[in-house]
Amino acid sequence: MILTPHVSAAQSEAIPAPVRCLIEPEDMIELSAPVAGVLTEIAVSRGDMIAAGQIVARLDDTLEAFQLSQAESRAASGYALKGREARLAFLQDQAERMRRLVQRKIASDTSYEEAAMEAELALQQLEEARLDRALAEIEVERSRAVLKQKTVVSPIKGVVVERSASIGEYQDGTAPIVTIAALDPLRVEAYVPLDHFAALKVGQSVTILPEAPIGGRHAATLTVIDRVFDAGTGTVGIRMSLPNPDLVLPAGLRCTVEFGAG
Repeated sequence: MILTPHVSAAQSEAIPAPVRCLIEPEDMIELSAPVAGVLTEIAVSRGDMIAAGQIVARLDDTLEAFQLSQAESRAASGYALKGREARLAFLQDQAERMRRLVQRKIASDTSYEEAAMEAELALQQLEEARLDRALAEIEVERSRAVLKQKTVVSPIKGVVVERSASIGEYQDGTAPIVTIAALDPLRVEAYVPLDHFAALKVGQSVTILPEAPIGGRHAATLTVIDRVFDAGTGTVGIRMSLPNPDLVLPAGLRCTVEFGAG
């Protein structure tokens, strides 16, 4: 149920009292391969810090690598195209000679028309060869994309919290290989009394005090104020973003949030 509490001017100007909070990962993903295959390498272990784009695992790509090599060979081969170009040039020269002979009354119009038709046919064959070459280059890009799918990379910067597979296992494209927690920024969740609702604003600065043994004071930003209140407890949920560029702060830690100047 949505409640809109009535607050006095004094309440709206008062600094809310500190409340308990919980530091959580910004995101948690179960990373799997986009295609099926047999795992040949897992490059990370539980507890490893990883960067966005870092290789996590590889599937057997022997067949895909072979198909790419074939496609590149076909695309690189210019024999058919060069042969069609040479034949077209020859037939066009022949048609031009026949045209001059017709003008000099040495050859018939029919001979010229036949030569011109041969040249036109050669032109169409050349265009077909060019199309085949373009399709071969497209096949190279497709083969590269298929091969790339055999390498699993992390989409986020974070820490490996679980490794769920082993080398040699068959992956069906749905089962997770590793679970990764995004720790920069961290997400901080808390509930404050409804009396403090009017004093809260998205974007305001707060201070997070993690419990021991981490401790310290860390600046964060209020990012979410729930619009659906909890009438049973008389509280409203809030969320804060806590920068953690060096990944020194762990997730899963209780804390206190202060709303005054840090």
